[in-house]
Amino acid sequence: MERIFEHFKYLIFSIVLILTFNTTIGAEKLSPELWRTEYHILKTRESNYLSNLHSMEWKPFHGSLALGFEHQNVLVRVSYLGETNMWEQNALYLENPVAYVDSITVFQWEGGKLIGMQDGDIHPKRKSIFSQHPYPLFSLNVNSIKQNKEFFILYNSLSNLFISPEIYDEETILSEVFGVRDLFFIYFGIILIVFILNAVLFGLTRNSSFLYYMLYVFTSFLYQLSFTGYAKIFLWPNAGKWNDQSMVFFGSIALVSVALFSIRFLVLQKRIPVVYQWIRILIYLILTNAVFSLFIRSIWNDPIVHILGIITSLTLFGSGIYLLLKKLEIARFYVLAWTILLISILCFNFYALGILSDSIIFRHAIQLGTMAEMLLFQFAIVDRLMKPKEESIVKVERESKQNSRNQRIASLNQEDLIYQINHILSEEKLFCDEDLNVNRLSTILGIRSDQTSALLNEKLGVSFTQLLSKYRIEEACKILKEDPSKNILTVAFAVGFNTKSAFYESFQKIVGKTPTEYKKSLNS
Repeated sequence: MERIFEHFKYLIFSIVLILTFNTTIGAEKLSPELWRTEYHILKTRESNYLSNLHSMEWKPFHGSLALGFEHQNVLVRVSYLGETNMWEQNALYLENPVAYVDSITVFQWEGGKLIGMQDGDIHPKRKSIFSQHPYPLFSLNVNSIKQNKEFFILYNSLSNLFISPEIYDEETILSEVFGVRDLFFIYFGIILIVFILNAVLFGLTRNSSFLYYMLYVFTSFLYQLSFTGYAKIFLWPNAGKWNDQSMVFFGSIALVSVALFSIRFLVLQKRIPVVYQWIRILIYLILTNAVFSLFIRSIWNDPIVHILGIITSLTLFGSGIYLLLKKLEIARFYVLAWTILLISILCFNFYALGILSDSIIFRHAIQLGTMAEMLLFQFAIVDRLMKPKEESIVKVERESKQNSRNQRIASLNQEDLIYQINHILSEEKLFCDEDLNVNRLSTILGIRSDQTSALLNEKLGVSFTQLLSKYRIEEACKILKEDPSKNILTVAFAVGFNTKSAFYESFQKIVGKTPTEYKKSLNS
């Protein structure tokens, strides 16, 4: 395991170097001081807006414009302020650098009429103009701009509307397209590596934390495919409405997955039961909204999952801080992961509101933040496995801890130690923590692990593993007697087992029946 951890650190270092190099490469847009952008929110009665363009009330904006969660049509006028007589531009391109706008229509003057071009979520995948570029992209009519020095863009979105028209020439558009491609190639490649790494670690350790984390990584992968626009390109190029709904659905499932992972990783059911119950309620609400979004496309689906996501994230973040203050060292990487993710979310929103200047880092802050979060969560899991001597949830008073570590079993207060062991396991129910092992129990008792093993063999006639299994199976039987309808796998995890096979094997050995047979006997 130590070798795996060392290799993992080298992997993280390599990824950071690659990202540092990649994020220094960004497309240089055409001079923004030569282009003026103004917007007008269309009212329901303005059905003939194209014939009243110059009588509208236009409001200027610079960079990007985030109008929040509203279903509205927004018309943008882009005007060129320079001289076009000596213009050397042969081609111009317009990009809106987010993929989740329902529809964008660009209008240009041709032969005295406004001719429209469309792109966006609800439209089929582009068959030309960099067809594998995830963002809405248009080839502008240069002659029209030379003659009229303006064009118009109609934005429409059912929920979150982000407006950021950016103009490129032939050289800078190549830099933008390939820069975005390279960034997301690295991004999704890292997610794939993390998923494979967790699959390997789960196979080696059978620790369920890796399994829950794999679920989170996989669902985040699907969500980010939808969020970045690559799902539309490679998975459902002609299913426009589903492309819009998939963001809400996969985002919800990813949120539920990280909540389940956090419950398992922090053992919230035992450490903070009130928070555990609260998170369960949030999970049910998120899943309800996710299922609802599959059948009814509503303006409320997106804001609801955002609100629930904020509440869930802050709850999990606060739980991590609370446990870290309680000296639970394994929470340090967990808290750091949430800190970086929340900072990245703030950076993206500040960029969207125009507070932060446009850069490849701020524009893709969500992706960079989630990637850092995933890597730090990975550190947290490995760190947890590498620290069997972490501080316990409960502290049992003990005498002469430093001296007792250096004594052999003959010089120990054996009766007192057996009492402490029974107290820890029966009263405090520390056996429900899947990470409990002989090293950790020995640390609590203030003796060496070999002394603990010898003490159990001498006084109780069992090994530590046998004693632990006995307490866990007894607790499982108690839970099943109180509620025979309870799911067997849920019971197994609740009493400290991290795999179904280990639970079944121990149950059969101690009770003489499988858990399923035991449940049937209770019902009969």
